Amino acid sequence: MESSADVQAKKTEVAVNEDKITNSRGQKLYCKYWNNDKQTTESQNRDYRGLVFVAHGLAEHCLFYKEIAELLIGKGFYVFAHDHAGHGQSDGPRSHIDTFDNYVEDVFQHIDQVKEKFPEKTPVFLIGHSMGGAISVLSAMARPQYFTGVILIGPAIQPSPGAISPIKMMAGKLVARIFPQMCIEKLKTKDLSRDPEVVNEYESDPLVFHDGLKAKWGLEMLKAFDVMKAGLSKVEWPFLALHGDQDKLCAVEGSQALHDEAQSKDKQIKIYKGFYHQIHREPREDRDIVLKDIVDWMDKRA
Repeated sequence: MESSADVQAKKTEVAVNEDKITNSRGQKLYCKYWNNDKQTTESQNRDYRGLVFVAHGLAEHCLFYKEIAELLIGKGFYVFAHDHAGHGQSDGPRSHIDTFDNYVEDVFQHIDQVKEKFPEKTPVFLIGHSMGGAISVLSAMARPQYFTGVILIGPAIQPSPGAISPIKMMAGKLVARIFPQMCIEKLKTKDLSRDPEVVNEYESDPLVFHDGLKAKWGLEMLKAFDVMKAGLSKVEWPFLALHGDQDKLCAVEGSQALHDEAQSKDKQIKIYKGFYHQIHREPREDRDIVLKDIVDWMDKRA
């Protein structure tokens, strides 16, 4: 039987490494602070090399990013995230959004709140995967001086013909106006990773939304594509774009277009031959290559 001290210690741990913030639309967003899993509140006052916000992809949640977080913590970074509205343990209709501007607004609200606890000049980095990559690009476009660097992992920058056909796109636009919550396309989970354990974990996770892509979300994603396309040539912020050449869910051409058109003096792209969508969760040996590329890039720019 647990003592009262043990129970209180567990309560303190949960209070330290998890939280919920309320966004401007009244939704409570689940927040995760990985450094606090390993450190007491007293040790939080030390200087960090940078703050890192992680933006997860469609239908998943932020807890999938523990491995990336712990590697960066080992390099002296403070790493945190939240489940986007409508995802994981956050409020909102599942995998639904009225506009991608809402995702971006939530990102800045959360980062601004965390920044208040650290010295004024602490660098801020952004890591985004898939839909989170789109959110990251839109965020950096909105406030280009805000981030010291942006890492994009299989980002959604251009529509992928392999993920949804043009006919379904047109049909989705019509459906979105009448039945915004209707699911119009199922995610092919086998296209996530070549690691069957990763696919099984995703398919069995109760926090993942398994019903598919919703009509209104799809319409807003298309609008976000247009915004990003129009702004690529104006990009000047530092970034690293990482993509698998066998990604069937987010077009690798989007990452290439960003790299080719951006005016950034510090820009880099890496395309991994044979890798699927979640390049950070491929089989162990391949995954380690991607994770090392992420950590090395961050390490040199902190």
